[in-house]
Order: sequence, then C-alpha cells, then structure tokens
Amino acid sequence: MATSDRFFKRALVERLVRYLHFVRPIRGSEQAVSSARLAEHAGVDESQVRKDLAAIAVRGRPRVGFRAREIRVAIETSLGLDQSYRAVVVGAGRLGSALIAYPGFARYGLEVAALIDVDPLKIGTSIGGVAVYPVERLGEVVREEGIRLGILTVPPAAAAEMARRLACAGVEAIWNFASAGLDLPEEVYVRHEHLSVGLAELAYRLSRPS
Repeated sequence: MATSDRFFKRALVERLVRYLHFVRPIRGSEQAVSSARLAEHAGVDESQVRKDLAAIAVRGRPRVGFRAREIRVAIETSLGLDQSYRAVVVGAGRLGSALIAYPGFARYGLEVAALIDVDPLKIGTSIGGVAVYPVERLGEVVREEGIRLGILTVPPAAAAEMARRLACAGVEAIWNFASAGLDLPEEVYVRHEHLSVGLAELAYRLSRPS
C-alpha cells in the first residue's frame, strides 16, 4: 500500500484523485455510490476500488455501496487536501502565467503566493493578482510568505540553478515543468511534469490504425 509505511505509491494517489473527482459533486451525507460506478470512472476493476478504499479505511456496505461523503473526507484527509499550501512560481512566462490563472488549484488547497522572474519589465508588476519579484529576493519571499512548494516553469537551461535556489530557500517540494533533470538534496521532493511525454503517448496512439 505505501512506500516505507509512510507514503502512498504514485499509482494509488492517482486512482484516489479519480475517485475524488467522481464523488465531490455528490451532495448529501447519506448518498451512496457503488464500486462499479467508481471503477468505471477510474478505469479499473471493482476489486481494485475496494482495495484502494480499504487502504484509507473506507469500507462499503453490502447492497448499498460506499457513502460518497465518507470517501471524499477520507481521500482529502489521506492526501493532505484538507490543508492549505503556499507556492511560488519561478518563471513568469506563458506557462507560469497560465498556471497562475488556473482556478482548480484552490480546490486542492494550493495558493500561489508569489512569482519570480528575471525580466525587469515584469518585476514589480503583478500577474493575475500575484506579485512578481526578482530572483535575488527568492529566499526572502519564501520565508516571509511561508512557502513550501516551488513551481518551476523556466527554460531547461535555467532549471538547475533555479531549483538549487529554491532548495536553499527552504522549499520542501518542487513541481518541475522545465523538462530538465534536477540534482537536489534527498529531502526536497521533486515531481517532474513532462508535457512531451503526454504528447508522445498521444502521437503514438494517433499513428496506429484504429
């Protein structure tokens, strides 16, 4: 179920988020959903649904199913989505600006508190209501804003240095959109988001006869 009895495996986290997407719109504390409906939504079989929910101490009732609210609360608590996290976006270009504008982060407790950039025309302005600061103030911003997560949207050539600065500033995790490998201390968790991998998967599917 978990890695080193502490962290869920990534595949389990992804499935739990799919279940969460399904149950969040359901209102009413007694509303029930079946393992079949959850399995269909998540693209897994019913036994996997029951195993996953058992891992977060949610058990269904015979001929009734699972309470939607119980699933939602258990997933949000297990994944830490019942808490709030402040982030800094490093790189105020098109991708960074698009992430700032994304309204879905709030549903997962994420608040972007600051932007960092090297462009003097952007420094001192704000994008989407978020202030843009120079790289030299990164450590100060992280400390004063209580930031725990760095979101890296710089060009690949700048990624290693910006990641090093984020780690030195004290962030605990980095969401890396820069398509570059990062050599960081083990205590800094890095999630690599390779958009090109998703594109390659789509291209592979499209290139094969249906």
